Amino acid sequence: MINFACRHYKGSKPCVYNKLDGSECPTCSHASEYRERVLFIKLDAIGDVFRSASLLPAIIARHQAPYIAWLTGKASAPLVRLMSDVDEVIELSEDGIARATAGGWHQVYSLSNDLTSASLATLANRSGAPVGFFMRDGIITPSNEAAMRWLEMGAFDRLKAANEHSYQRRMLDILGEPEGAAIPRPALMIGETVRRAATARLVDLFGDSTRPRVAINIGSSARWPKKMLYPEQIYSYSQRLRDRADVDVLLLGGDAETEKAASILAMRAPGDRIEAALTGHSVLEFLALLSQVDALLCGDTLALHIAPAIGLPTVAVFGPTSFAEIHTFDGLIAKTRVNSLDCLVCQGDCQKQRNCMTLMDLDELVELTLGQLQRAPLVAD
Repeated sequence: MINFACRHYKGSKPCVYNKLDGSECPTCSHASEYRERVLFIKLDAIGDVFRSASLLPAIIARHQAPYIAWLTGKASAPLVRLMSDVDEVIELSEDGIARATAGGWHQVYSLSNDLTSASLATLANRSGAPVGFFMRDGIITPSNEAAMRWLEMGAFDRLKAANEHSYQRRMLDILGEPEGAAIPRPALMIGETVRRAATARLVDLFGDSTRPRVAINIGSSARWPKKMLYPEQIYSYSQRLRDRADVDVLLLGGDAETEKAASILAMRAPGDRIEAALTGHSVLEFLALLSQVDALLCGDTLALHIAPAIGLPTVAVFGPTSFAEIHTFDGLIAKTRVNSLDCLVCQGDCQKQRNCMTLMDLDELVELTLGQLQRAPLVAD
């Protein structure tokens, strides 16, 4: 007999506990039965996918013992697999679309206002309207007034710039959660193997140093180059920080940051404790390295969304993207921006010589970093 209602049942292969200790359904002590099947669709950039993990507790609370499946892109799938509340990760592919549209879901959540997500939500939720965005007569349609407000913010830069609420709060509004509801930090599990590899890599760079480590995520994105400081600013910040505190500085990024990292390292003087540990396209390695540092400086990018999940005190700089959309998690994230400009949240890349990054106060960033280094360490929820 097979327990089809157990969340560990895989169908095409033995479950983890059958492999682990030979358990079989009739006598299994590991059974975990679900009552409702829920599909969550999030196909955006990895950072946007990850910050949505804070919404899972609210979604779970809306259902009876739910089975949670998350449909996402290939690049985000490894990170979603670390989220403790997700039972199944479905990658966007031909096989994944077949799985999502034939899943028999009690409810589908699609909180991104893009055509692909809305189309898949419509196909997958055959018993009623999805929560968030779906297709009607070939047009993206919001499921409620809160979703309509988010749709309008996506259509009009003026509304996006005027927004005063975090992304999570806006999404909780779409879910129907009351104002003032707590926003939990994302929950994930980092494997010991990848964590040990990160530790060994940092020992190779800095030796057995017991000094605090400050990481700088030096990259941004091709779409928004002014999400982060320029190389000369990053080096100057590092020097000013090390004048005030005995720390090691670690430059982080992916393949796209190879040239920028080399430029910063070329500025080093003898005795500077500034090293780089780029991680190519490995999100898991990037996450593991972040888990080994004491504070972070970054722009509005992936590292900013990972930091709350690992309890990493962070200083975040803002320019072309929304300052208000980033939740601070009780000060775990210290946000700053240039207040002398009226063009912030431009959603683009201007060509001004004096812009939201060149005017950033590096001494303020140092002060904020020193404050974050004094925070009590946190652990993942």
